[in-house]
Amino acid sequence: MVEITLSSQTTTCARSYLTAAAAVFVASSTLWVSWCFRDKMSRKQRKTRQLSRDDHAMTKGGYESLIGNTPLLYLPHISSLINDYITSKGGDPDNKFTRNPVRIFVKMENMNPGGTGKDRAARSMILASERSGDLPPPLSRYCNHQLIRGNRGYGDDKTNTTNNNTDTVNCTRNGDGEISPSLDFSNVDPSIHQAILIALHATKTHGIVIEGTSGSTGISLASLASPRGHGVIVVLPDDQSTQKSAFLKKLGCGVVVVKNCSISNPGHYVNVAKRVWELIEVERRYDAYYQKHVLREDCGSNSTLIKTPPKLLKAAFMNQFDNLANVVSHYTTTGPEIHSQLDGKVNAFVMSAGTGGTLVGVGGYLKEKWWENCRRKCQHQSTPPKIVLVDPPGSSLFNKVKYGVAYAPQQSERSLRRHRYDTLAEGIGLDRVTANFGLGCDEITWKTYSNSKCASFGNRIALRSNSCIKNGSTTVSNIFIPKSPTCKSKIVDDAIRVTDQQAVNMAHYLLRHEGLFVGSSTAMNIVGAMMVASRMEPGCNVVTVVCDGGQRHTSRFWNPDFVVGERGLVWPAEKDLEGNILELLDISHQI
Repeated sequence: MVEITLSSQTTTCARSYLTAAAAVFVASSTLWVSWCFRDKMSRKQRKTRQLSRDDHAMTKGGYESLIGNTPLLYLPHISSLINDYITSKGGDPDNKFTRNPVRIFVKMENMNPGGTGKDRAARSMILASERSGDLPPPLSRYCNHQLIRGNRGYGDDKTNTTNNNTDTVNCTRNGDGEISPSLDFSNVDPSIHQAILIALHATKTHGIVIEGTSGSTGISLASLASPRGHGVIVVLPDDQSTQKSAFLKKLGCGVVVVKNCSISNPGHYVNVAKRVWELIEVERRYDAYYQKHVLREDCGSNSTLIKTPPKLLKAAFMNQFDNLANVVSHYTTTGPEIHSQLDGKVNAFVMSAGTGGTLVGVGGYLKEKWWENCRRKCQHQSTPPKIVLVDPPGSSLFNKVKYGVAYAPQQSERSLRRHRYDTLAEGIGLDRVTANFGLGCDEITWKTYSNSKCASFGNRIALRSNSCIKNGSTTVSNIFIPKSPTCKSKIVDDAIRVTDQQAVNMAHYLLRHEGLFVGSSTAMNIVGAMMVASRMEPGCNVVTVVCDGGQRHTSRFWNPDFVVGERGLVWPAEKDLEGNILELLDISHQI
């Protein structure tokens, strides 16, 4: 009986232990599954938060809330061209490209509300100017738009612009006959004077945004600044499509068109824009006019003569080429979006450079993220992403990346034109190194960090701009230089040339086979992406950008009279578009 009792007790105890173990196992499994589910959901939530960085703007709605979060589109026909051609030429004996092909993606920046990725940089630069005090605070979304001028007779008087063509206006006091300083604009270029007057009559905050641009940035600045109450002045080179200047005028901008020339020429559109800023902000030439003819105030009271008008106007020169708010906008938005959309597997990022902000901002984020994942041993690829510049004819950036010298053959004394029109492409290619692009040419020491919140490229931008950069929940404000360097490299690794003819051929092929109606810079980007993809290993992802749509280029790039008659290029025939586009692009020998 004793043995049986002990055996029964042992059996009961064992059952209890088994029951407890089973309960623990079930509980652990449940917790593990729950944790995995919550982790997966939290990752999705983090991605959602990362892609929606301005929640407050989203709640407010409006133009700003539509900027960013653009889709990443896979190009099946373009990608298959590379893979099929490699296979057909015997370059894939193990069928690696068949099983795991190279894929080309495009970031659809033309789906921003302004039709271009310049919306991102424009928003960043305007917000930076308002924070620094260079521009007044914007109008409240719910206030009367006559907040500043409402009691001064503005808005219902049709004589606001009657003096727009007046070069000299005398502001005379009523009563005692004394005269305030006269407004003599005889030495100001009439087109500049007219543009300034348009902006003075448009501003509702006393703020004026000024920029020299090839057009797209100006459109984005006007679309953002006008609802905020600021006036806008845009200076354009004359080699841009007429649609851009017409659109800017419809947006209420003061537009100045100048001859296209080298940056060393005072007549370059950026230098002219800076001169406009000096007239308003430095020399204060338009303060008295603004007070007398826009605000409708007397020059002084009946008892006291105010010979110096108040400095109400605030003008901000955006200077997108050297304003680091440009590169910051892509470092904090475009780069994280691309990284998230491909789950971190970005093997190459390829595009042209206008200011260099997108190329360097996205490239800097992707490389920084790779080194961060390398430290955590969770990277998706064995080598850091390759950042490649696509450069058009006449630009000196190709040689800057390749050989360290910013020079192009078109800049030689024998071939240099008085007014430069070296390429059909609009808005890309430079004959100088801007502050934004210069960041991509500097050698950066990538570190193994003990502090996960430290970002080497973010610190480089912060050091240059002397500002705090926020990237999601990471704030980079204090420059931290850790020890034990692991590697030194530049953001921009390589550069390739693309001709105008290649861009024309590619644009027509894209329209026929991918259904994309694009402009000249986008066509060059995709030609460059194909060149880079042809050198990549199987399974790699190559990303480029659709800068804008072809609607803005119908008078030049999509006009056969201009392309053939003025540029001397060949308009693609129907049979060419059905044949081997790689042969037509003259890049098949590179594969």
